Amino acid sequence: MRRLDRVERAVVAVAAVALAVRLDGLGARPFHWDEARVGYWTLRSLETGAYEYRPVAGGPFLYVVGRRLFALGLTSDAAARLPVALIGGLLPLAALTFRRVRDDEPGGGLSGAETVSLALLLALAPPLLYYSRVLRGDLPLAAFSLVAVGFAWRAHRLESRRALYAGAAAFGLALTTSGFALAVLGCWLVAAVLTVDEARIRGDPPRAIRNRVRAGVDAVAERSVALLRAAVVTVAVAIAFYLPRGRVDLAEPASLLAALEAGTVGAIQRFLAVRVLGRHAPPTYTNDHALLPFVAGTAEVLLAAALPVVGLAFWGFFRERYAGRSRPLVNFAAYWAGAGLLLFPLATEVNQPWVAVHVLAPATVPAAVGLAALWNAARESLAAEEVARLTAALLLLSAAGVQTGAVVAGEVYDAPEAGDTLPGYAQPGAEFRAAATAMTAAVGGNPGGVDVLYVGADLAVAEESTLDRPPVPASAQDAFSARLPFTWYVERADAETASVDAPDGMASAPPVVVTTPEHRRAVAERLSGYERYTVEQGLTNRRLVVFVAS
Repeated sequence: MRRLDRVERAVVAVAAVALAVRLDGLGARPFHWDEARVGYWTLRSLETGAYEYRPVAGGPFLYVVGRRLFALGLTSDAAARLPVALIGGLLPLAALTFRRVRDDEPGGGLSGAETVSLALLLALAPPLLYYSRVLRGDLPLAAFSLVAVGFAWRAHRLESRRALYAGAAAFGLALTTSGFALAVLGCWLVAAVLTVDEARIRGDPPRAIRNRVRAGVDAVAERSVALLRAAVVTVAVAIAFYLPRGRVDLAEPASLLAALEAGTVGAIQRFLAVRVLGRHAPPTYTNDHALLPFVAGTAEVLLAAALPVVGLAFWGFFRERYAGRSRPLVNFAAYWAGAGLLLFPLATEVNQPWVAVHVLAPATVPAAVGLAALWNAARESLAAEEVARLTAALLLLSAAGVQTGAVVAGEVYDAPEAGDTLPGYAQPGAEFRAAATAMTAAVGGNPGGVDVLYVGADLAVAEESTLDRPPVPASAQDAFSARLPFTWYVERADAETASVDAPDGMASAPPVVVTTPEHRRAVAERLSGYERYTVEQGLTNRRLVVFVAS
């Protein structure tokens, strides 16, 4: 077995640190609204025995993996987030796929120092670290997309079919994580066109450009069989996740065919109907928005939470672009990030901080070039005793470390606050835990009866079973949203729920009663011996009052 070289050992050590910082206190932060939605519907799919991809609920990856974990009884906040944390923690290993094959390789991949720098940025960039600890599909999509490009590059440089199939599998996984995968494809297309067009901008002779294009086409033709197999790998991985669960009976072949149809053509049709056509077909569903405010929102998150990475990415790109290096891999990643700053805000429905993850992940490649150059400048200045240059390099490195450390300490591990950049407005504060813990302890002692009663028109639904699976009926959407993320903790406690429109409709006093502030006094008058908790369902203006029998 080959021993790891110095660069590989360094990257593995960085990945170990990345795993540690992601697993530390993984369950300390209460579930965000979106996390609760994923967790709730995953639990309900286990209860009903069936799961089917629904575009409004996100890609199937988290649900399929979550079903496996939850079926084992691993339903804590930390356990639910574990798959995303593992993906984020192992992501620094992807830096090795971008490493140059030989040290003397012209125009190739990253040097050893750049490879380690990339691993460090993937491990510690605050938005990547934060969303590695959140049950959303954004980090897995960004990670699998970056891994797919890295293996594709490796397959090209080494003519390795193994790397090609690994990249195809990673791309198949990316397709299962989020509808944003369509935006990733758009970014790749833009980046590929701009990378190929660089030869024309540099002033290369047209004949040389045509020869290179012709050679590329010939190379694709020569590898057509391997590429076809890679496409099969991608499709097979994607279908494995998109297939409905609980609908296949091997004794009835028709059920298998129906499941295959639902996981292939049916899934594509639903995605296009909801995420593409539905956005421009009022009054059924519309969510058009002005582009510039969303771009500005994403840029603001990048500058506030990852300014060193952004600055290093700009420097690394311009070094490549205008200093005679111009490695296609580095420029492709830079163009990918630049296109993402426009395409992801265009594709998203809400202006939220997690969009920045999709821009930051590819930006780490040119940023790694900038970071390694800065480190090399400091080392060379030390050897040459150039005090001014050494001081400038060390100051820049220190500033990058201080800003990153401040964001990590203040937002990744600290209690969420309304002014934070990364959590999003639907992230409850730390005080939420007390009510959720008390509720969990109170339910279960009322066999056959209601454990949790929601009181108030804002929380009531005509039939609780309409919340078993997405999409939630229009008549219940507001109530379902108002209950989140408390709903996740109620479902995790296996509590029976019911709801009434007003306090006058309370026919009994179940162990837990949840209401809105406007009904607090009226509900309190009907209860005796209950502990009252006021919880913030988000960082701003999302308050519930929870009464728990003591």
